[in-house]
Amino acid sequence: MSPGTNPQNTQVGKQVISNGLTIIGTEAGCGKTVFMTGLAAMLRQQGVALSAVKPISFASKDRAESEISFICSITGTPRNYATTVISSAKNLSEAQWEHSLSIGRDSSQFMFVETPGGCASPMSFEQNSVGTLAHSWKDTRDFARELGYSCVIVAHHNQDAIEKLVLAYSYLRELPITGMVTVETQADEGKVLESKLTRTEVALLLASRTSVPYLGCLKFSPSISVPRVNQGNLIKVISEGVDLLLILKSLNLNVVK
Repeated sequence: MSPGTNPQNTQVGKQVISNGLTIIGTEAGCGKTVFMTGLAAMLRQQGVALSAVKPISFASKDRAESEISFICSITGTPRNYATTVISSAKNLSEAQWEHSLSIGRDSSQFMFVETPGGCASPMSFEQNSVGTLAHSWKDTRDFARELGYSCVIVAHHNQDAIEKLVLAYSYLRELPITGMVTVETQADEGKVLESKLTRTEVALLLASRTSVPYLGCLKFSPSISVPRVNQGNLIKVISEGVDLLLILKSLNLNVVK
């Protein structure tokens, strides 16, 4: 299997300039790391040469360390880059912004890039000459736009999933969105949603408002833990939860036997 560059996303007029995928969440802690890492690991099993990175983290140093260890150990991505760990957008410099973009682009392989926080999380506040905040600032959408990859939106698999995915799409719609995914981060988190709607109905509802495919849901597994760097049955959860063929089609990845 080898990556190919899709010159134009399925959404008319939205250009994809590089062979990669940006993972954007509706909020922090919605399962972005688990989805990205599991998908990358499964594609590596299929023969895709890829790297998975998280250039910026809004977390404690210990939390950021466990996230990067989880990503690198499972996807086989070398730890040859330094994640910028900050507590506030006020602490991210322009140089760090550009460096983080270069991490996501610096590869001849297919790139997976996870963004911090949610789709509108502030990532960089500019300051004027006297040290106070200027009007100009950048968020996750700006980072994804400059990166230039296709994007997948991730949300908690719960009763608010449809609302949050539609709202996130509305904010990100100028970007090349190729799919949406939900992740159950706690046991029975999706019980209420699933009691009301089938997976097909969720997909139809999202498609009617966004024209973006629903790629599936990752069910909770107690054996998967980012803080403990425990992958458990991650690849099985990915393979059972998401439509791999739909993902391959959306990313223009082709199987080579």
